[in-house]
Amino acid sequence: MSKTTILLVRHGESEGNVLGVFTGHSGYPLTEMGHKQAELTADYIAKTYHVDAVYSSDLPRAFQTAEHIACVFDLPVVTDCRFREIRAAKWERKAFDILGDLFPEDFAVWQNDTTNARCTGGESVREVADRVVQGIMDVAAAHPGKCVVIATHATPIRASLWKIAGGTPELFQKYNFGCNCAISELVYEDGKISIVSANQAAHLQDCKTQLPSNI
Repeated sequence: MSKTTILLVRHGESEGNVLGVFTGHSGYPLTEMGHKQAELTADYIAKTYHVDAVYSSDLPRAFQTAEHIACVFDLPVVTDCRFREIRAAKWERKAFDILGDLFPEDFAVWQNDTTNARCTGGESVREVADRVVQGIMDVAAAHPGKCVVIATHATPIRASLWKIAGGTPELFQKYNFGCNCAISELVYEDGKISIVSANQAAHLQDCKTQLPSNI
């Protein structure tokens, strides 16, 4: 079977990132910096790959990022809700700095044992990994021998890399949250996914932005 290349792209900086809140399924759009990051990412991908299809989470910040990439290749953006950020429920739109005060038990698990964490009233990290990896496999199988971009979010990328790599606790620390518009390259062949590179961001030059260390 032909190898399929999958590029996971985290969305550019969003208004939620600037506010320092847990965005989850909230519909924050990109900031001006986020659009710049997406443009740099689109330019880099255009120089490095020949993209045959572009998929995205249906949330605005990911979709807007995908549009920049799709435009370069004159492709439509196909949305798939499986690539959404974690469903954060009671954590949605709450500032990172107060999550520990509002939900001390659940947030302590998030910080100390993230692979077993669940947002209060919402989705678990393992559930995110399951839905995202299945989505990646379905997309890859639909485009044999091609190169596909998937614009998604920090937790889906980290959780899926962790699961693909083997799903052991120490691997979750290896694959940290990537910066906005970081690129992770995967290869799908014979029904299996492997990791080529994770959270590459040199193409962003001096436009890198990242989640705070307390999340």
